[in-house]
Amino acid sequence: MNRRPLLALAALSPLARPALAQSARPVRLIVPFPAGGATDAVSRLFAPLLGQRLGATVVIENRPGAGGVPAAEVVVRAAPDGLTLLLATSSIHSTAPATGASLPYDVERDFTPLALIGASPSLVLVSTTVPVTDLRGFLAWAKARRGQVNYGSSGVATTPHLNGALLDSLADLGMVHVPYRGTGAVYAELRRGDVHVLLDVPATAATHIQAGTVRALAVTSAAETPLAPGVPTAEAAGLPGLVSETWFGIFGPAKLPAPLAARITAAAEDAMGDAELRARLLSLGVDPRRGDGAALATAARTERERWTELVRRLNIRAAD
Repeated sequence: MNRRPLLALAALSPLARPALAQSARPVRLIVPFPAGGATDAVSRLFAPLLGQRLGATVVIENRPGAGGVPAAEVVVRAAPDGLTLLLATSSIHSTAPATGASLPYDVERDFTPLALIGASPSLVLVSTTVPVTDLRGFLAWAKARRGQVNYGSSGVATTPHLNGALLDSLADLGMVHVPYRGTGAVYAELRRGDVHVLLDVPATAATHIQAGTVRALAVTSAAETPLAPGVPTAEAAGLPGLVSETWFGIFGPAKLPAPLAARITAAAEDAMGDAELRARLLSLGVDPRRGDGAALATAARTERERWTELVRRLNIRAAD
């Protein structure tokens, strides 16, 4: 056998290349949310394993505020050397551009998608004051009270708003949207029965479900998920098309050299194979994923196109 092709492949293998740490500079993982939140928790579990596989120190840099724009700008303006990465969620690459937010960058042109690492669906939650036990029952109850049923959200053009609008549109319920400043206020209204329905991620919904103040009727994932044991998908529960997930992914700046991008992708995918990491992500309400840059780009584009169509049809606009 001719060994030259094998040696050439080995030399090009992402994990066989010299470590980024040889530059003595750490890799910065920019997180667009404050310390202590769910995205920050994901980053702090993932970063050490990524660093081990890159042979580098990965440091978390929180840049919260303004819908993730300041964090994304740090990466857009960074040199394409693999030393500045972004832990992004759907809000930056899917929701914001779909809702017409004014952005100082192009989400496709100015980033290099590297790895999909997780996703979190939403739960269809109703107040326990609503006399239903399943999604079909809720749809019938709401249709009989057209214009009298409302859904809460954490603000205009946020993911809970878009998910609620999608539910309302698919079922033609004529619900009223009631925006709040954060989901905490929505849960308080759900307990009193002043808000009827909320779509929220399992991580924050779990406490309220366990307390018996809300009831989970369906999950918006394409298939049943361990994040919501015993809860049927929306399609199985009677509403096809109600599929939505908040994804987590790693991006670099544009023009990242292909061999370097491939190396970071391979390191991220290898890290996502770690059983302990996957278990701990599940405990945070995140379904671990193991996807390359193409998978991440597809997830971002699919969500962006879904929300863009909905936003245009319902004339939803990002809050000022």
